[in-house]
Amino acid sequence: MPSRQHSGVEMVTAGPDIPPPVFLYYDPHPVHEKMASYLDAEMVQCETDGAFARIRAGRSHDFGNRPVILEGGVPLVEGAALKLLGSSGPVIALGADSTYHDIRNPMTGRTATSRLAHRFAQRFVDGTLAVSERIATIAAELTNEPTRVTHPFVEANRYEELRSLDPSLDGTRILCLGKYRRKNGQDVLVDALSNVGLDCTVDFVGPDTEQIEGPEAVNTHGFVSEAKLVDLFESAALMVFPAPAGAFPVATLEALCAGLPVVTTPGVGTATLVRGVHGRFVADADPTAIAVAIDWYFSLSENKREQFSTLASGYGAGFNEASGLKAFAYEYGNLLADIGYV
Repeated sequence: MPSRQHSGVEMVTAGPDIPPPVFLYYDPHPVHEKMASYLDAEMVQCETDGAFARIRAGRSHDFGNRPVILEGGVPLVEGAALKLLGSSGPVIALGADSTYHDIRNPMTGRTATSRLAHRFAQRFVDGTLAVSERIATIAAELTNEPTRVTHPFVEANRYEELRSLDPSLDGTRILCLGKYRRKNGQDVLVDALSNVGLDCTVDFVGPDTEQIEGPEAVNTHGFVSEAKLVDLFESAALMVFPAPAGAFPVATLEALCAGLPVVTTPGVGTATLVRGVHGRFVADADPTAIAVAIDWYFSLSENKREQFSTLASGYGAGFNEASGLKAFAYEYGNLLADIGYV
């Protein structure tokens, strides 16, 4: 695909027979927005009211023969209605959230109605761009349609800052990054602190984390500036991402970029990377197992921690923006070919 520059960002433009896609979104992740911009996609916000409103929205769209990319689970019903009743080219799911995990292993807090709707809507997807191998496997089973894997990445400015950091590996400070949601497991980490043998401090960063209640060792920051976030990365000795399931969390990639070892759970897509640093960094999503992993790491010598930091940094190095965008465009083109669109 040829490319051109726009507002300082290189975009891939399709040939004369491949029009720019439509990107149907709810609350787009900044990395996904960059993926969409790279394809010169038209950004369209999806309907968020009930099922009938989403069906009406899908029926009302007329996108001609343009491919439509659905970001995550929220636009799936609208995308199915678009495929059945509206007008568009192939409907492509960007498998980038916990929707797929929930269909296979129901998650607490998700309704059976939502789960059924998402499962049914998968029948009308022509192909899937999955951000992890696990999501790709689930999507292939649900749709019986082509699937390609394309990992997210760390945005360029933050990547450069994180690569230059020197984490405080001799300390016992933990960073936990993400919106405060039950699915993200912050309460599991709070409960784990009572089982951790050493004194440690946890910095919770992200929207709504001010609502977290815990012992004196818990610091809640909410949404912070870029400079503050970088400082928190540098002051940490460990990241803990305790979610029971996660697609391929960029927060964990950012930690690896900074040379910050990560404790996470088997249901998180980046567990494959974390396990490469050492298998004991992957623990079950319960307070006891998370506490055991934290205690084990903090019992290590500084020299051993530095060895793990070097390994983590090596795994994080490959997830830069330029490479990630090129890989995304490449797999998008491959998927269109697999579908038979080109």
